[in-house]
Amino acid sequence: MSNLFSQCEICGCVTSLNLKNGVCFDCKEKDDELFALAKNSMKFGEKMLLEELSNRSGIDCRHILRWVRYGRFGD
Repeated sequence: MSNLFSQCEICGCVTSLNLKNGVCFDCKEKDDELFALAKNSMKFGEKMLLEELSNRSGIDCRHILRWVRYGRFGD
């Protein structure tokens, strides 16, 4: 029997649980707050470069890339 482990992309903790959007339960609330801030920094239907969104919202590009990778902007 093999165990599959996941690592939180924010704090780096390792868990045997399946992480939603690559984030552990302890980091989920903060991640949701940052995502809301990023999404609110964009107007409906607006397109912008990763760096533009990062500069406008003040959120690190690595978080935005993770949200894109997990399809969160389609929510």
